[in-house]
Amino acid sequence: MDTAATPHSNYLTDGYGLKSWLLTKDHKRIGLLYLISVSAFFVLGAVFAGLIRLELMTPAGDLVESDVYNKIFTMHGVIMVFFFLIPAIPAVLGNFLVPLMIGAKDLAFPRINLLSWYVYTIGGVFTLWALVNGGVDTGWTFYTPYSSAFSNSNVALVVVGIFINGFSSILTGLNFIVTIHKMRAPGMTWFRLPLFIWAHYATALIMVPCSSGRTTRRPSSWCSARP
Repeated sequence: MDTAATPHSNYLTDGYGLKSWLLTKDHKRIGLLYLISVSAFFVLGAVFAGLIRLELMTPAGDLVESDVYNKIFTMHGVIMVFFFLIPAIPAVLGNFLVPLMIGAKDLAFPRINLLSWYVYTIGGVFTLWALVNGGVDTGWTFYTPYSSAFSNSNVALVVVGIFINGFSSILTGLNFIVTIHKMRAPGMTWFRLPLFIWAHYATALIMVPCSSGRTTRRPSSWCSARP
């Protein structure tokens, strides 16, 4: 009689093909998809940061011209802020750990969770397309008049990419709010929630109005980090 234990299926062994990952509704796999995407953008942003530092080693423009430097500086800020800093912790660690820490099988809306990753990817494609086609030189804050009357670069295309990416944050935030409200395990009261869950719940409450403001170009005053 064969007594060898049969290995249990888990999120890594439940399908090995590319289709099984691209169509998955498992929150752990989606967290890994976000990890891969966010890491790729981080590497690209780090390359831009390295070019900036190399250029600043000497007072003269030895590496790139002034207009190219402005484009590198802008794209570094856009990628690091909108495609790494904002989605990194909620989309990666939140997707992976929030359901596990509250005793839920998955997030409240698994399909919307997968959709948020696709929306994030589409926004990134628009932004990278603007980079390939000449970049943008206004600074990542897109303050006028630098981003309107005095810019001849691809401001509109980058803004479209950030606009699309904002919906990814909205979907992720709404998913966390509903999951934490409705899918906690029996006995997991509000005051028994881990601090990690409270942090993501507060982050989700901020992500939804702030990302809505980003998509309407009218962010709430309390979302702004300006002094």
